[in-house]
Amino acid sequence: MIEIKKNLEKYYQLFDTYDVFDNFIKYAVKDLKPQIYVDQKENPNCVVFYSSPAYFILGEPNEKYSTNVLGLFSKDSWIIASSNAWKKVINEHFLDAVQTHKRILFNSKSLDINNVLKQRMELPKGFSIQPIEKKHISEGMIYDDVISRFFTKSDFLIHGYGFTLIDNDETCHGFALTNYPIIGKDVELYFRVGYDHYPDFRLKGLGTTLCTYFIEESLQRGYNPVWDSANDISSHIAKKLGYIEEKEWYMYHVLK
Repeated sequence: MIEIKKNLEKYYQLFDTYDVFDNFIKYAVKDLKPQIYVDQKENPNCVVFYSSPAYFILGEPNEKYSTNVLGLFSKDSWIIASSNAWKKVINEHFLDAVQTHKRILFNSKSLDINNVLKQRMELPKGFSIQPIEKKHISEGMIYDDVISRFFTKSDFLIHGYGFTLIDNDETCHGFALTNYPIIGKDVELYFRVGYDHYPDFRLKGLGTTLCTYFIEESLQRGYNPVWDSANDISSHIAKKLGYIEEKEWYMYHVLK
């Protein structure tokens, strides 16, 4: 594979309609200057977009270049491919040195706000859900999981939004928010409940409730709340809220 050093924007544009993780790609192009590799400079059949630790493959596997593509990936790499045809190629090459993670991309077009709000449950005594403010992101759960990773060059309070589940002591026990700085009309919903030694609030409907606040706010702002599920629990919540399954796809983690 040939690494492109100049005119990267031309190749970045090829990923404008990438099926999955498009918000991460937009964020990476804006803030991180990703590397680009191609099988040939003019009219490439395969393009690899790299922003540590993730590699995005655009194109179908082919014996002419597949081995060279796979040679790019080192230990702890995460691989995302636009085509599920890469699943067999990647697993046969890495064998037990790779973990395959199934994901499901959902379509939000059928969301009904009335159904979404019906899923909102009463909170435990002493808890509240509040819009995320500066005091919630300077340290703790949201800072560790999101701000320190994806908002190092963008102000979350300007380029993002979300909600936090807190107790009377202002301890954050969960959140639902924009995972990356907003670029365009799609916002990727990222939610989490339970942190460090506070796991007792998981699996009690609090994640679903947090998501109802985020979805309601997103629709009011004119955004499309994207849901990309990494596990069965997330998929179950998505369907309960009214999302429709659109695409099953895979991420790969190179272990050694």
